[in-house]
Amino acid sequence: MNLQKKGFLLLLDVILAFCSREPLSPTCMLYEYEERLLERVLRNEIGLENTLKDIVKTHVKVEDALKQLEDGKVQIKSTLEAMKEKQATMDLTLREFMENITCHVNLTLTTSVNNLENKHEATAMKASTLVSDAILKLTENVSATVQMFSYQQEKLKAQSIIPTIYFYARLAYNVNPSNQDVIFPTVTVNEGQGYNPGTGRFTVSVPGMYLFSVQMCVTNEKHCYLEIVQQGTTLQRSVFGDKSGYHSCVTMQAAAHVASGDQIWVRATSSCYMTADSLRYNSFLGALIHV
Repeated sequence: MNLQKKGFLLLLDVILAFCSREPLSPTCMLYEYEERLLERVLRNEIGLENTLKDIVKTHVKVEDALKQLEDGKVQIKSTLEAMKEKQATMDLTLREFMENITCHVNLTLTTSVNNLENKHEATAMKASTLVSDAILKLTENVSATVQMFSYQQEKLKAQSIIPTIYFYARLAYNVNPSNQDVIFPTVTVNEGQGYNPGTGRFTVSVPGMYLFSVQMCVTNEKHCYLEIVQQGTTLQRSVFGDKSGYHSCVTMQAAAHVASGDQIWVRATSSCYMTADSLRYNSFLGALIHV
């Protein structure tokens, strides 16, 4: 049809060209007007057909676009469904993960609490054992201290109670010993029975500190040499000569720490003239003063 229209238009152009060579007549003018009107109609029809074609093409394109949009919508819907499923899966996974984490944390906390309780019980038991051991040891130490204190107290008490060891012996007559032991046979006091009047020696039964004393009354115009002896060792030594005419008396003393079984006696280291009467006592005494 387009070819027919184009041929018809070509024919009109030829006619117009021919008429243009001839003088215009009313018939030709009318024909030319109709021809031009028809040309416009044809051109408009052709333009409409082209527009319609364009519209059809545009419609096809729109339909394609709509189809693509529909396909995209379907794809988006599918994607959304997939995303929803994935989100649901992720939510489920997250929930399971949180539940597992919570369970693990609770289990860990429970285990930790149990361990702490066990450790606390063990620590408390250990502390109780240590306290019990410390109390027992302290009790033992206190008992040992009390025993030691009691022993020391008894020892001090025993030391503070000095047993009575004391003797006193004298001569009842004149003697003149020389380089020999002096025996005092008359015994007035012999507490502890340590002095032997037969030998003139005192034997120690309780060790400790003793005080010994000897009094000698020398004959007028004579001398006397005496010493106090412990186990053969001189403790004290003295000499006295009287020229007063009264048979004067002097005293010699010695203090010594002696052991049990030791003997103490008086010995003349040279000539010794000793006078004895009711006014003058030649004597030998000893006493325990500290243990």
